[in-house]
Amino acid sequence: MHDYSKIILGAAVAGLGIAPLSAMAQSCMPVSGTIAATVVGGDPVTVLGTVDGDLAGATMAIVSSQAEGDEGRILLGLGHAFVTFDRGTLQTKDSATWTPIPGLAGLFHMSTSYEITGGSGSFAGATGHLINDGVADTNTGQVTLRYEGEVCLP
Repeated sequence: MHDYSKIILGAAVAGLGIAPLSAMAQSCMPVSGTIAATVVGGDPVTVLGTVDGDLAGATMAIVSSQAEGDEGRILLGLGHAFVTFDRGTLQTKDSATWTPIPGLAGLFHMSTSYEITGGSGSFAGATGHLINDGVADTNTGQVTLRYEGEVCLP
């Protein structure tokens, strides 16, 4: 074997050893709680709320897209910024479905999937996923939900 082949093989083996170590270094924690929010309007539509539970603090959502789905559903693309009481932040990219509640005009069952795309402070480099389940009232602009998921840190 030539000397340069040994160097390339050694670098490849060393590279394989680093990847599992960095993957093992990631720490994930379950999170859950509630959010009470209000649609404040604007263009794009903005929602502001308070967050209780593991991500206690405040949140802001901005709707980036809206489409009609089947059976009266509303499909939303949006992003959230969470600010916790310790001033850590999380950013997410999300998709939501609002399903009309039969017999209750303007009330929707809300289901959202959040992809955590980053953070700062205590959440620097965060990744993970959240889901929520709740009710949106388009008559009052009130949104009430429960969230759960996992936040992972490097």
